[in-house]
Amino acid sequence: MMGQKLKSMDEILGYLKGKRKLVLMGCGGCSTVFQTGGEREVEEMAERLVNNGFEILAKIKLPLDVYACYLPMSSKYLKKNLEAIKECDALLMLSCGDGLQVVRSFLEEQGVFKPIYPAVDSLGFFGGGPSRFVEECQGCGECILAYTAGICPLTRCPKGLLNGPCGGVRFNGKCEVNPDIRCAWIMIFERLKGFNMMDSFTMRLNPKDWSKVKRPRIIEIQPLKVKL
Repeated sequence: MMGQKLKSMDEILGYLKGKRKLVLMGCGGCSTVFQTGGEREVEEMAERLVNNGFEILAKIKLPLDVYACYLPMSSKYLKKNLEAIKECDALLMLSCGDGLQVVRSFLEEQGVFKPIYPAVDSLGFFGGGPSRFVEECQGCGECILAYTAGICPLTRCPKGLLNGPCGGVRFNGKCEVNPDIRCAWIMIFERLKGFNMMDSFTMRLNPKDWSKVKRPRIIEIQPLKVKL
């Protein structure tokens, strides 16, 4: 999931300066899980903005499992609120940056050009829950988990070392940079040893081919045919 946190009201009010009529839109996916853009958060943000003198023309609250970034689902809600969007001075998105940009592109395809602002800071790919989440993947495009016992050194190691551990690992197995966490490469070593896979530990991993994250990346797939 895309980890995220809500921006401060000072920042949000800063770039809404000069605007009055707003449309708010949340997300029933990651934003609901991280409590930044679910139905409740959209209502709360609307109340705060009204108290600051704004007029809310529409509150687009996506139900659970309806993602702002997935147009086959979110576009239905956008179309229902298209007239309000045409009338507004700006949109405020309570979703990740991906959802914001997908919505922007869709509206522009409909001939609707409006300022669209983020209420949320996106932090990357996280897993876990229900209350504690850890960054697990940075989408490098060249997964090496087969060789590192299912632990990603790019995210778990603050230095992002592909061949570790570093010389600064502590005697208790804790990380040199963050003493509150265990060294990722110590954990990799222990798992590989337990699986009798030490050949993977002694194998030198090549530098990452960062050309695989040349942006923007595009994926083409055959859409699923779902009977409703």
